[in-house]
Amino acid sequence: MSRETLLITGAAGSLGSALSLLAARRGFNLALIDRDRRGLERLGDQILESDCPEPALQVLDLATAGPDGISEIVQAIEQEFGGLDAVVHCAARFESLTPLEHVPPEEWLHTMQVNLNAAWLISSMCLQLLRESNRGRLYFLVEDLDAVGGPFWGPYGVSKHAVQAMAGQFAAECRSSGIQVLGINPGPMRSPLRSRAYLAENPATQPAPEIAARRIVALLTGEREPAGTFVDLPARDAIA
Repeated sequence: MSRETLLITGAAGSLGSALSLLAARRGFNLALIDRDRRGLERLGDQILESDCPEPALQVLDLATAGPDGISEIVQAIEQEFGGLDAVVHCAARFESLTPLEHVPPEEWLHTMQVNLNAAWLISSMCLQLLRESNRGRLYFLVEDLDAVGGPFWGPYGVSKHAVQAMAGQFAAECRSSGIQVLGINPGPMRSPLRSRAYLAENPATQPAPEIAARRIVALLTGEREPAGTFVDLPARDAIA
């Protein structure tokens, strides 16, 4: 049986790295995107130390990436692995809780680019390869919209509302092609992003990202079947 190929954005982040390691151990070929070169190289070393195939590492800042650069990456994935079976968008940008009128224009644009625009662009460019897969999967990470819809969530909150709408549209448009499109809310977890939003919170009180990663891998492998397009992960549950 041939190995499936999985593309993960934000692969060097907390959830992205946990998901990458688990997916590699479960037999996926990996194409990993992140702007953090050292983090990607460290992750690649960990994957090799687990006796898994070498992942394809691509250093790319989604805040400034354009169609040409992303198209080159998608073409390289097809050439190296012969296709693409799944995409999981783990990349996310959040700087601080800030009133809308005080958000620096550059920060607004970069946040919307990473969280929304790049996710749309990568997804659109990968759709044909996902259609050609036996079981294409396209997963977006979404949020509890009530939690990020209040004051001070700025471009992050706006972008996450938009991502949820985009995931719903992709799901409706891809239904006839057999591509499984999901919006996955991983729930609270230990991460630098959450620490910037909840300054008074003790990170140790939150679940490790590996718990959500195991849930996502279960969806990728078909061991867990979603009830609909949007999935809330019970992050505090243990899973074997």
